[in-house]
Amino acid sequence: MANIRPPAVAGSFYPSAADELDSVLEDCFLTHRLGPRGISSVRPNLFAGIVPHAGYLYSGACAAHFYSCLDSKNLDRVVLLGVNHRSHGHKAALSPWDGWQTPLGKIPVDRALGESLAKLVGWLAYDERPHVSEHSIEVQLPFLQRTLGEFAFLPISLAHISLADCAALGQAIAQVLQREKNCKTVILASSDLNHYLSPQETHRRDELAIAQTLALDPAGLLDVVVKNDITMCGVLPSVAMLYAATALGARQAALLKHCHSGDVKPIQQVVGYASIAVES
Repeated sequence: MANIRPPAVAGSFYPSAADELDSVLEDCFLTHRLGPRGISSVRPNLFAGIVPHAGYLYSGACAAHFYSCLDSKNLDRVVLLGVNHRSHGHKAALSPWDGWQTPLGKIPVDRALGESLAKLVGWLAYDERPHVSEHSIEVQLPFLQRTLGEFAFLPISLAHISLADCAALGQAIAQVLQREKNCKTVILASSDLNHYLSPQETHRRDELAIAQTLALDPAGLLDVVVKNDITMCGVLPSVAMLYAATALGARQAALLKHCHSGDVKPIQQVVGYASIAVES
């Protein structure tokens, strides 16, 4: 892998030193009061979900609930749908790099899967601008490295695509994955929930979005987010994930953890987080 994306938010969203990062991850999984506290509840039918992407101080323990459910012995690859917070570059961007670096090592990008997907979705493009300084995909990688060890992944950054685009992308992801049944894949959407309102109002708005996700209703999720002014930054990755999951035969979704940044330390305007598992 000669062409590698270096980490952009190591040292801010999570530690840049491998030993310190390992220690923070251990806390998220084993000792943090908001985390799974060492309980590994593997869900063998889990193949998709939503995970938060704030700094590990705030959302790492919540994310650990999802990663504790992954069947590490039965997963080879991750399709990781992230949000392009700054709207830089192309609206739906594949990674131009052969791999991504974190303090825990390099992770190969599944370029063949990306090329297969691009043949079905003509408006996907290879563009480094949406990825180069974006955190929503990067912060998931150390969790995946700790949980899965060796794996390949396909990062896709999304900004300002329509409901029809989400449906087309999700169905195309399902189509390419159905061709490769021997390669076990999990589809992740990286998203926080409502931003910068009171804990009470954040909880109310989060619950509306969570309900549509648990109902496996991608159109309903986008509709309730728009109509209720829910500032769920990764709603489009989440909608695309739900379209892919339902096309692949998703039967149920489970809320693993719902909390907010005020649960970590007292603040008046909080950000909501949830880990949600989608299962066949």
